[in-house]
Amino acid sequence: MIEKTFRDTIIRHAMLQPGDRVLLAVSGGPDSTAMLSLCRDLAAEMRLDLHVAHLNHGWRGAQSARDAEFVRRMAFRHGMPVTVGQVKPSTWSGRRDRQSSREALARDLRRAFLLETARQIGARRIALGHTRDDQAESFLLRLLRGSGARGLAGIYPVVDGVFIRPLIDVRRHEIMACLKARRLRYRIDATNRDTRLTRNRVRRRLMPFLQRDFNPSVIDALSHAADILRDEETYLEEVAAAAYEALVDRTEPGVSLPTARLRDLPPALQRRVLRMAFAEVRGDLRRITWTHAEQALQMLGETRGRRSVSLPDDLLVRLEGGALRVGARPPRAGEQGGTIREALCPVPGEIFLPSFDLRLRAQLVPADGLAAALHQAGSNQAYLDADLMPGPLLIRPRRAGDRFVPLGAPGSRRVKSFLIDRKIPVDERGMIPLVLSGDRIAWIVGHQIDDRFKVTANTRRILLLEKESR
Repeated sequence: MIEKTFRDTIIRHAMLQPGDRVLLAVSGGPDSTAMLSLCRDLAAEMRLDLHVAHLNHGWRGAQSARDAEFVRRMAFRHGMPVTVGQVKPSTWSGRRDRQSSREALARDLRRAFLLETARQIGARRIALGHTRDDQAESFLLRLLRGSGARGLAGIYPVVDGVFIRPLIDVRRHEIMACLKARRLRYRIDATNRDTRLTRNRVRRRLMPFLQRDFNPSVIDALSHAADILRDEETYLEEVAAAAYEALVDRTEPGVSLPTARLRDLPPALQRRVLRMAFAEVRGDLRRITWTHAEQALQMLGETRGRRSVSLPDDLLVRLEGGALRVGARPPRAGEQGGTIREALCPVPGEIFLPSFDLRLRAQLVPADGLAAALHQAGSNQAYLDADLMPGPLLIRPRRAGDRFVPLGAPGSRRVKSFLIDRKIPVDERGMIPLVLSGDRIAWIVGHQIDDRFKVTANTRRILLLEKESR
């Protein structure tokens, strides 16, 4: 029964707590329409505060507009507030990217829209409508692309402590039966039938072929394989994290790993430990592949040959003094210093920012018993309302035109003017990182928080940010 599966998934993965404000990402299609209806059933029981969000990418002209209006009317019928976003047409005009690139951009825009909407309304969770069929299709897609265990682990039920997928254990045919039983209308996106898209070919050609000629239960089989890999991936990541902390040396900019002890680890742990070093120095693993790790590990067995491997975003792995050293590439002759780049900090979690020569740590603490006036700002610490800033935090340098609302100020100010008033030398201003939630500056690190994120008497959870200079 779909209702029981839905509830069991939420309980097993601790997706929701009584009193949560939840943002429902609704496209108007079958999956998200069923999710909205099932969440509404839970709302009274768990005292959930539901809010609907829909982003109109504008790809299909009038059809896209009708989808947005359909979602708006559906939310109104259920008595739920709704936020409908619109991607500017100029985003797509003149672009000649491959369809896959356009889809990737659309996903990024949707994620940013959902995170910003959640921040604006104070939602703790963002619910997405992915199903068990989506899980199986993702497994096949990533297998065909040569993904490692983490990729094959598929779609995670909870991501970053913000995104939840309460339908991840529900089959698509159960969704359709639920919609029929509840007499719910939904929209069909015509692009889902376009077999020029790889996922649609997997869904409409490959999966039916496997079901017909190999295993009628192939969707459950592939989803089960993804579940197993996810559990094993979680365990191996814990083992690798312990091994990494035992090996890593952070006494210099970047990190280093002793080659002799790294060589003693099993190959599966070697790759993971090295990728953890990449992630710590770089802030994330975007565009970092397993091939990069393999190239770096090959240096462990070479007495001659290559002594360094270059990675994306000016990251360099060097074999030097009995250690693999991971850090920013030194400036070449004629360059004006290293590259200052952006990075994402998980919540909770920490990252090392070599371009700023500091480590940033984020942790959640309860608000009970804390005096708000004493915990709103500081040079090395910032206390912020965690429920106003869901998801990972963006760390980046100042840009022209950046504005924020200084703590206690009546309105916004340019960051540049604020730093000038603080008498920060011009050559030091570019080395002061900013912490952003969505597109809003939450903390000028080491100087001031934004008034919109301050801790108040209504704060339930506090996000504590701490900087540690190297």
